[in-house]
Amino acid sequence: MTVPDKLTFAIHGLGCMDCVAAIENAVMPLRGVAYVGVSLSGGTMTVRPGPGFDLPSVVSRVQRLGYGVGEEVDADLPRAAGCPCRAPSAVGGRTQVQ
Repeated sequence: MTVPDKLTFAIHGLGCMDCVAAIENAVMPLRGVAYVGVSLSGGTMTVRPGPGFDLPSVVSRVQRLGYGVGEEVDADLPRAAGCPCRAPSAVGGRTQVQ
């Protein structure tokens, strides 16, 4: 099975640029991730797989931050005040991932 050049996922719960940074900073260090970019306006995350890419690890990491990963973007989700990066576990506006 070949891995596509890029994968794009809907990310539910994005509310601000801190959400974008939290996801990008959490996913980029994962083994096999050559690039990650999150679009706040599009509600998407694009990943370019590299050697050793593990999709379940990427999805799990994003979900542990408090975001949903799916195929469709829900336009009715709240923005800013309700985004996961503003949760009590966030430090300095960014959620810490262990």
